[in-house]
Amino acid sequence: MSKAQSVLTHWHSHRDVLAPLVDSVPEDKLDFKPWDEAMSFRDLVWHILSTSALFAAAAKAGRITDRPERPDLSTKQALVQAISSFTDRTHADVASVTDEQFESLVDTKAVFGRDLPVKVLLGSMIDHEVHHKGQLFVYARMMGAEKLPFFIHRG
Repeated sequence: MSKAQSVLTHWHSHRDVLAPLVDSVPEDKLDFKPWDEAMSFRDLVWHILSTSALFAAAAKAGRITDRPERPDLSTKQALVQAISSFTDRTHADVASVTDEQFESLVDTKAVFGRDLPVKVLLGSMIDHEVHHKGQLFVYARMMGAEKLPFFIHRG
């Protein structure tokens, strides 16, 4: 198994829970925030999608690129569609990274203050997603969701 495939297997075990998690909450609560300064549920999903796409694109390109443009996320269906399309995009970028590239440095000074190896950047991508997905589980419970997916997808 290539290094990229190993990363993708681990990442998908978390990412593949995101759409079912969104499905578990009422559409009229997508803008829920636990406090005034927090990101809403909808914005937190977008933050996960856009940051993972940004990190994967950087791993592929060897440098931080522009953050993806936010699509229409006005409905739950649009949010689930964005999860699907950004998952495909992020998957393709990670899959394109060769085993040799995993040790190479990515110009990430603009985000992290220093350059990071591809393997560290992709590890950070997963850690970031897991952290915020955990927040979404708490949000969902606070919004009254009773039936939630398991925190990790096992295929």
